[in-house]
Amino acid sequence: MRREPAAPRDRAPEPVRIPRPAGRGARTSELVASSIRSQIARGELRPGDRFPTEDELMEVFGIARSTLREALRILESEGLVTVLRGRNGGPRVTRPTVEHISRMFALLLQIEGVPMNDLYASRAAIEPWLARMFAENHTPEALADFRAAVDAAAATAHIADGTAFGEAAALVHDKLFEHAGNASMALFARLLSEVVSAFYRRSGQVTSITGRKRAARSYRTFCDLVEARDADAAEAHWRLHMSHTAKAFLEQPVELFPTPDHR
Repeated sequence: MRREPAAPRDRAPEPVRIPRPAGRGARTSELVASSIRSQIARGELRPGDRFPTEDELMEVFGIARSTLREALRILESEGLVTVLRGRNGGPRVTRPTVEHISRMFALLLQIEGVPMNDLYASRAAIEPWLARMFAENHTPEALADFRAAVDAAAATAHIADGTAFGEAAALVHDKLFEHAGNASMALFARLLSEVVSAFYRRSGQVTSITGRKRAARSYRTFCDLVEARDADAAEAHWRLHMSHTAKAFLEQPVELFPTPDHR
């Protein structure tokens, strides 16, 4: 998980002036949220930037305090704003994380009744292609970074509790996405991977020690293929690697938001 850039410790971040939105309507809070959202998307507002005070924002937008707070709640729910308490508190710009987005994605999948094997099939279609891209385009630094993640996974393969290996294996996949060279496909793959990882954490499913050791060996073989820039073999190997875990994804529905236990 990426950390947000910290504000300088010797002074508070400078407030950011926000222009008035072009239109007005019944849902003024959504217009205000849209105006701020657009500036974040364009990079005019960056993670860590502090907004002006509520009174200043109310004057800029010509809105009531309740409308402003509703707009900020919209942005906060999207992971674009966080409201800090204290002397140097107030709303600040943040960057949505894959974990934040994946919760909404998983909720939609669960509402639609999508089974996990359907989700896994999408993942299995994307990741081997990214493996090919990594083998073709990697730098020595990228391969070293990937190998470090593989070493960390191998170090946890023999531990009885599979949770540590699960987290380390997820990082191996993340490093593949990071270094594959296609940002949009990598982001989508990370989104799918995060939902799958969350499903494992939620369901308590873990691979056996034998399976974890086999996965670690498979990661090392893949490293060798990448180093040799054998893109065809790297793609085929990653597809085979993923097929070994496909049996866990039968017809189970995506269920990350279970019914509460009221007993």
